[in-house]
Amino acid sequence: MKRSVKFAIALAILALGRPLAAQAADPISLLHAQDIRLEGLSERLLVANDALCRSHMPVAGFLFHSRDQYRTDPGSAFANGPVAVSAVLAGSPAGGILQPGDGLIAIGAQRTDMLLAQGAAPQRDAVFDALASAPPAAPLPLTVRRAGVDQTLSLRPLSGCRALVEIRAADSRNARSDGRVIQIDYGLAVAASDEQLAAAFAHEFAHLVLEHRRRLTAAGVAKGFFGEFGKNQRLNRQVEVEADRLSVHLLANAGFDPGIAPAFWRSPLGRKLGGLSAVYPSPEARAQLLEREIAEYLGAGPAPSWPGHLLSRRDLPF
Repeated sequence: MKRSVKFAIALAILALGRPLAAQAADPISLLHAQDIRLEGLSERLLVANDALCRSHMPVAGFLFHSRDQYRTDPGSAFANGPVAVSAVLAGSPAGGILQPGDGLIAIGAQRTDMLLAQGAAPQRDAVFDALASAPPAAPLPLTVRRAGVDQTLSLRPLSGCRALVEIRAADSRNARSDGRVIQIDYGLAVAASDEQLAAAFAHEFAHLVLEHRRRLTAAGVAKGFFGEFGKNQRLNRQVEVEADRLSVHLLANAGFDPGIAPAFWRSPLGRKLGGLSAVYPSPEARAQLLEREIAEYLGAGPAPSWPGHLLSRRDLPF
């Protein structure tokens, strides 16, 4: 990564707060561009694999943020309210209806100014929970403020797996899923091609589909330093293997060539991920595992795939 980009991300981490309308070198603009890119890929996967999930939400093709996510004055981004649309995906249900800068005043009858953040979480998270709790694929009424005038609009979203997806303002090359939020580090996103980003996201998405966080918590499995030893290490590796295997099915269902997953782990970028942790198999072992999964379960033709051999594990204790 170029030094100028590293410096920009350092600024973003320390100062998250310059206007989104700034020039391309602005750190917030850089993060914003990757957020839009990830949203397009992730919505494709969330919608295509809706039938595999047990928790669903409306997927409408727009991103929003809240003023309290920024440490300094964000300028005109929130001229229409403290929660605002930041981007709209072309060709999505929100396309041609919502506009960047629209203030989100209400979701149905629920006003967003009554949705308070919990703990250190931004108001954006509370608004996401309200939006995600709306009936999937049903008409979604939104009250927005545009140029100071309130108006009620109706979207016709698609049903997708429930997940809050975001780029994390970090120059490292990591990704994570906690059962609710899927984060991709900025450093990983900018280093990855679209296919590599889709493969990395599919792995984290697989953790969510397989409800790994819930299952690990129920089994009392530790993460971090203690996750590298004994039973913790064994079960943490098991869920990584399960997520790898499911990832190729998620990709195939969304119209991606599942072969991009083993190719990712053999790429220079994929080989650098995972570090020295005993939790993860080697990149080559992961690539070979994925090739076997593709040959055994996806070799007969294109999607759709119903990976029941993996989904059935959700209800089995570790």
